[in-house]
Amino acid sequence: MFYGEKLKALRELNGLSRKELAGKINVTEQAVWQFENQYTAPKFEIVNELKKYFSVKSQFFYTDSFVENVTDIERIAYRAEDRDSRKKAKMEITYINFISHFISKFETPLTLPSQNIHSLRKDIEKCLYDRSFAISKKDIERAASIARKKLGVSENKELLYRLELSGIYILEKSMGLSIDAYSTWTNKDIPFIILGTEKKSSVRRNFDLAHELGHLLMHKHIDMDSLDKKELRRVEHEANDFASYFLLPKDEFIKNFQELSKKSNPDSYIELKMKYHISIQALEYRAYKLNLLSFEENRYFYSALNRMKYKVIEPLDEDIPIVRPGKVRALLSLILENNLLSLDQFLDTYSIDSTFLESLLGIDEDVLKEYKGISKLDYFDRRVITML
Repeated sequence: MFYGEKLKALRELNGLSRKELAGKINVTEQAVWQFENQYTAPKFEIVNELKKYFSVKSQFFYTDSFVENVTDIERIAYRAEDRDSRKKAKMEITYINFISHFISKFETPLTLPSQNIHSLRKDIEKCLYDRSFAISKKDIERAASIARKKLGVSENKELLYRLELSGIYILEKSMGLSIDAYSTWTNKDIPFIILGTEKKSSVRRNFDLAHELGHLLMHKHIDMDSLDKKELRRVEHEANDFASYFLLPKDEFIKNFQELSKKSNPDSYIELKMKYHISIQALEYRAYKLNLLSFEENRYFYSALNRMKYKVIEPLDEDIPIVRPGKVRALLSLILENNLLSLDQFLDTYSIDSTFLESLLGIDEDVLKEYKGISKLDYFDRRVITML
């Protein structure tokens, strides 16, 4: 029996409309609709085209679905301008459903160390308890201070590592130019941050991470899909404020900023950028909001920023290395290197190719090649392994 829901899941996972998929396999859009709704089954030749395009085995389409819905559009925190694309939303929901299932399977033979993201979220919720929909900046700054301390972030360059250590799963995937990142809690209370793979400086990615952390800690119980544009902008501003307060703690930043010789000269911020791993624009904005610059100095700064062409590329953007997520790759390598899982058996169980898994996890091509042909060892006891 051909399971049309699995074809639909693959199509949405790859961000394709029925019309786009039809063009790739040389059938009509109506035919794709019929396949997905199981009114007709595709011929062998079409199944062969589907398996090659999606990097799965033919049997994939003839076995029952293995993924379950663990998130929905209400839970996903997109940037406001990204909310209009329903196709993108379906793509990311399907992606989270797939990735959540596979990660849970990878973790099965392990006993994981304690993680503090859930207790941190509860602390933040207590901090913001009984507030109106619009959270005050004072409350956000307090929440950011609590989060930075509990996560143990002493330097911003270690932010991604600290977030992964806390229990957040961070992955990279291609999402086009319009989406920098998004975050979500699944209905199993697992937090994800997904970063776009479009070229972006390390410091701007750092801000994205802090922004999404703000969403995870402050906006878990908000129905993101029901908000109008004004409300979405307000929620985004709250996450931006959280990121600014989190990455640039007030007292320390004021002390460092006061050492600058020319506050309105963008080049004066280069040392601060290296120290905080934050863009020059974000540094100046934080200083201006703290009344460390006058209105005239702020205007002169942005005039100079445009004149120096720093709006797109700043000094050090190409020198500070981009830190890539490592937790999921480390998890997979750990279970494969310790023979806690047979890669061949795993791929056969799900009727997928290794390239499918590599693409889904955002790991380099052919990274799984060395683990093929290795049998799984059996253990009577679960193993406690420190992940990071």
